[in-house]
Amino acid sequence: MDETICPVCHQPADARLLAMATQLAPTVIRSVARASPDWRPEHGLCPVCASVHQNHVAAQRSHFSLHTSTDPHTSFPYYHREEETLLSQPERLPDYYTFTGAGVAIAFLDSGFYPHPDLTEELSWLEGEWHRIPQRRWRPLLERAGLRIQEYADLTNGAECVGLDAPSLWDGAGDSWHGLMTTGIAAGNGCLSGGRYRGYAPKASIVAIKIGRSGGRIPEEDILRGLQWLLEEERWQRYGVRIVNISVGGDFPEEWSINPVCRAAHALAQRGLFVAAAAGNQGVDRLLAPAQTPTVMTVGGVEDHNRRWQPQIPGATTALSLYHHNTGVVMYHHAPIRKPEILALARWAPSPVLPLSHVFYEMVAIDLVRRVLRGETGDLPPDVLRSGGSEEAFSTPGDIIVDVDHWLPEVWRGLRLRMNAHKWVHRHYQHVDGTSVAVAQVSAVAAQMFQANPSLSGEEVRQLMLETALPLPHLTSVQTGPGLLQPALAVAAALRAKGGPLQGLPISGAALHENELHKRQLHGTLPLHSYSQFENSGCIVYFGLWAPYAQSVSLLGSFNRWRPEALRLHRVQNGWWHIALHLPPGVHLYRFWVTDARHPQGRWMRDPENPNTVESGYGDAHSQIVIP
Repeated sequence: MDETICPVCHQPADARLLAMATQLAPTVIRSVARASPDWRPEHGLCPVCASVHQNHVAAQRSHFSLHTSTDPHTSFPYYHREEETLLSQPERLPDYYTFTGAGVAIAFLDSGFYPHPDLTEELSWLEGEWHRIPQRRWRPLLERAGLRIQEYADLTNGAECVGLDAPSLWDGAGDSWHGLMTTGIAAGNGCLSGGRYRGYAPKASIVAIKIGRSGGRIPEEDILRGLQWLLEEERWQRYGVRIVNISVGGDFPEEWSINPVCRAAHALAQRGLFVAAAAGNQGVDRLLAPAQTPTVMTVGGVEDHNRRWQPQIPGATTALSLYHHNTGVVMYHHAPIRKPEILALARWAPSPVLPLSHVFYEMVAIDLVRRVLRGETGDLPPDVLRSGGSEEAFSTPGDIIVDVDHWLPEVWRGLRLRMNAHKWVHRHYQHVDGTSVAVAQVSAVAAQMFQANPSLSGEEVRQLMLETALPLPHLTSVQTGPGLLQPALAVAAALRAKGGPLQGLPISGAALHENELHKRQLHGTLPLHSYSQFENSGCIVYFGLWAPYAQSVSLLGSFNRWRPEALRLHRVQNGWWHIALHLPPGVHLYRFWVTDARHPQGRWMRDPENPNTVESGYGDAHSQIVIP
């Protein structure tokens, strides 16, 4: 592909990368436009300039949350006036995004469910416009789009109604919200947010089991009924269930071995399923069924304050704090097991709003009014907008007003009160918290792991998650277990476990010692390129991508000024492509460039095995290697 010139830095750049300027983050577009007033995204921008302007935006972020800078305060933390929203799950804990949970079924026990657009195979053509469609058309559209709820069982109030035609699946009653939250966080495709607020398993199948009584009460015997429904006639096997997600808890503490709910959860785990349960949100040393079951993965939570952080930076994890989850110790085979075993994000998680509710439509109205007041829609005349702000704020094409609190203050106050009441973060999403949120993430990563290596048992998935968890030494080990879930590393470990397609291969982004390098070169072709002037400085880094259907894979990054196809990877077993680079000390950003039948001109991909990422200026992050 011929090189052309970046219109901002005037350096050579690949035309395909320049064209990706249309995917830049809005804050970066505004930053470039302020520096180069005649520039437009359609003119193009190279990745180097995108990183420069992204770093400029990042430098403007406050060290402290700005949510208290308004009256009333915003209900969630944020750090830049133009970024008043929530980060997505993958932006906070990067996942192995090439695995989507496809072909894996997750059973959810909850108070109710709703067939949301995010739970379909594909609905991108309705992105952002769901509220404009008459409700009578919702169901046929959802069914046509491929609803991933493969079975629904309403076991409430002692009855049993099975099938997708059950009225309670479609009525949008208030008790449907909690199950919509857990399924959306685990398996939502985020289509009503343009894919941003997706779960880790956006193509997993769902078996939804509604339990409880009128009024939303879920006594322990109803949890038992849901578990027994899966066990009866081995229904879990009929539906292909590999994971059971339980975001509810029992009535009172009891020894697990005599508790019927724990015994039923244990029976499912003994059949090879991965069973995960929320630890509870009271912050006490007490566990309720089924969380005290030794073979159930009990999940607690962390608070990351809606901040970007990088696990490879020394001291970065010290900004994390604990969520107020429950704890406890159970005995199994004469050995103590401390719970929770693992942690996940438990605050500020974006979750779909329940359709059919008044909240759903009010959230859309809030979003519209907010964008009008911020000058994003062009619906207010410039003289009105400038009456309380500076004219300079509107001198840049595509700019927005940021000093909005000094005009129409009573309107903003009323709007923020409604935003806070509904926990608004997006016209179709609100922020949620709790160990119910955390356990849904763990279940989703388990689905990715089963897709990556179907031969794994539930216990093996559990052990791999624990082995790859990120330790949090600044917090009390009694409350953290091995540490924080690492989605990307857990799936990478599953690929290399017994029966996995990458067994015996190094993980991408790992440093290679000389002996390991020679071993790889003796047993196959491993291209080696040097970008270090001195052999005794820096280190050799191994890069790999599992892309069975790719026609070619190359590596591009800051070390070669983002030139696609200059560093070609070699294909080895099972569709794995690899290369080694000798890199000097410093920070190196990179991606893979992949061509296949769907993308003959190529597309770039973040390294799914490397959880160390950095903002790129585009919608997705760059992968990062830091060499001391």
